[in-house]
Amino acid sequence: MNPAITHRHVIVRLLNGPIYQEDLDLWSRLGAEWEKIKSHFGEMGMDVARDDSAGYAYVHQREEDSQEDENWEEGSAPLPRVLRRTRLSYHQTIFMVLLREELMRFEQNQEEGDHLYRSSLDLIELMSPYFPELHDEKKAHRQISGLINKFEEWGIIKKVRDKDEGLYRVERIIKAKLPPEKLTEVKEQIKRRAPELEENMEEEDA
Repeated sequence: MNPAITHRHVIVRLLNGPIYQEDLDLWSRLGAEWEKIKSHFGEMGMDVARDDSAGYAYVHQREEDSQEDENWEEGSAPLPRVLRRTRLSYHQTIFMVLLREELMRFEQNQEEGDHLYRSSLDLIELMSPYFPELHDEKKAHRQISGLINKFEEWGIIKKVRDKDEGLYRVERIIKAKLPPEKLTEVKEQIKRRAPELEENMEEEDA
């Protein structure tokens, strides 16, 4: 473990996105100073979700009604949000569901390798049927590329190769973002293309 990496580096990184096991120094420091880091975020009204088997950790905001703690003074005002809630668009929600289903199939079929990889062309092909109103193929591809970039920014996918068409790894953190019961609910809403769809899918940003 690099001694120059302190718990403060871990805290700052978590505020900007998830930490993965491959981030060796940050992951090691997270484990070594877990209680201190967890306590720090707890004081801010946030929790650190950590899955050692899948190799990721991220922070999320507590709901106001769960912030009550015997250590807080009675009648204290709720804490302001540190993480912004970004309401997902219809196509962002579709993309989230499709990636989640791809990962489920990968794990169920026990495909070769520890991670699910898809090329940018694979991802464009996956999403293209959901842009029937765009008769311009290049325009549709640009919009899907924008989705890919946004999901990479959120840490849900990660580019691992730039050559040719590019290669992305689907991060297992998507399982926490969209657990099975939520996946079923959102898929039903997609079928109906319900107006409340966007209200039920959110992503937290620092």
